[in-house]
Amino acid sequence: MNTDRTAHFPAGERQLFLDDDDIVRRESLRRVFHQPQKRGAVIRREPALGGTPETRGAPAWDPEAQRWKLWTICITPEELHGIAGLSGYHESRDGLHWYQPILRQAAYKGTRENNLVYIPMGDGCTAEILGAVYDKGDPDPNRRYKALSFTMAPELAILFATSPDGIRWTRVDIPPIASGDEPNFSFDERNHLYIATVKVPGPFGRSHALTVSEDFENWTEPEMVFHADEEDQVQARQIIADRLADPLLQQPVFNHPEEHAVDVYNFAISRYESRYIGFASMFYHTGRAWNDRNHDGFHHVQMACSRDMRNWRRLGERAPFIGPSPLGSGAYDTMQILGPSFPVTRGDQLWFYYSGLRHRWRPHKVSPDRAAICLATLRRDGFISLDADAELGAVTTKPFRWEGERLYLNADADNGEIRCELLDETGSPLPGYGRDDSIPMTGDGVSLPVRWNETERMPTVVSSPVQLRIWLRAARLYSYWVE
Repeated sequence: MNTDRTAHFPAGERQLFLDDDDIVRRESLRRVFHQPQKRGAVIRREPALGGTPETRGAPAWDPEAQRWKLWTICITPEELHGIAGLSGYHESRDGLHWYQPILRQAAYKGTRENNLVYIPMGDGCTAEILGAVYDKGDPDPNRRYKALSFTMAPELAILFATSPDGIRWTRVDIPPIASGDEPNFSFDERNHLYIATVKVPGPFGRSHALTVSEDFENWTEPEMVFHADEEDQVQARQIIADRLADPLLQQPVFNHPEEHAVDVYNFAISRYESRYIGFASMFYHTGRAWNDRNHDGFHHVQMACSRDMRNWRRLGERAPFIGPSPLGSGAYDTMQILGPSFPVTRGDQLWFYYSGLRHRWRPHKVSPDRAAICLATLRRDGFISLDADAELGAVTTKPFRWEGERLYLNADADNGEIRCELLDETGSPLPGYGRDDSIPMTGDGVSLPVRWNETERMPTVVSSPVQLRIWLRAARLYSYWVE
């Protein structure tokens, strides 16, 4: 056994099957890509402005206030463009029902009775909060909230801000980072790393570069990490043709076949368990609009994974992770879908907050109720599963060392069974931890303990790394880990 390839699994870190990096062998198992279930709109038009809310962030849980906090964008009135960027501030106890506290911070139309927040920029200018995170580890309580924003003056760039409560913001005094619009922001708490993506030109249009920081003040030079490719362009022509032929889907106003193409409108990177994941809002442009400044079109959200945030693998053979809802459903995400910044873990589920828009270029007689913050949910770790039918299947991991004492699976064996065995450096089962020693696992759960002959404990004395082999029959496996 080549111990140079031995993995280290920290206690509690779930190992998913997004790729084959940790797998030596897979027998009679299908890799299945899963989409989340849409739950509909959770935040609609802003009461203070009547605007069309979007978000480029995810809710942050405030443990002291015991509530979720979320910031919306794209609500600044037209008469304030170029002077002010304003965000809507929202709170929730359960993540489903949101309310707008009266903050009395920003005056609009003669009143401060609204939920508006902003980042002061000086000279009477303000900026909106595109995405914010809660950093519980910062020793300075005035910096617990950290946010990314965007400015167009004197040039397109992103800037950063901090806040004690998510309401009162202070700009961080560092040079802005050059960017197009559509930046995104997350926090890798495990590695204490702030992650931002910025829009840059690439080989097929909109592309995205990565910049990171360990202290929220010193950021690396942006490095392009994700863009559309030739295969995307080939698929785009068929995807657009299928869209235009489907009467159940919202149609673009402008269509010029010679301009059909796709690029990456937005790309959000975040840490999830043992991988980095990315949500790419792929923009299929159907034709340049009347003002010759931008294209009409629609979005699909694709998903990708990476070990290092620089080399990405598309999941599900580039199928949509979140696609459009049909007309007549009452949904908002019928045309534009700006993907989630990162998933929020809620018990046994992952929650994805994203922006849904009913059109990009407005058709005639359109309702002003155009956009909303939407929610979709997925089983925890449920992006990809390894599925076995009636025929027995198995997956064998690469060698690993572990922290902890007990092995757990996230699996569905309601109609079948799962067994596990631990192998030594020769590929032989460890005494007492073979397949025949494994108590058959049945049932469906996101945290099922593995037992061998009535014990749940991993072997206490193992001088060499081990491999894990999991046998499945009529079952589905999402992840495994040690605690």
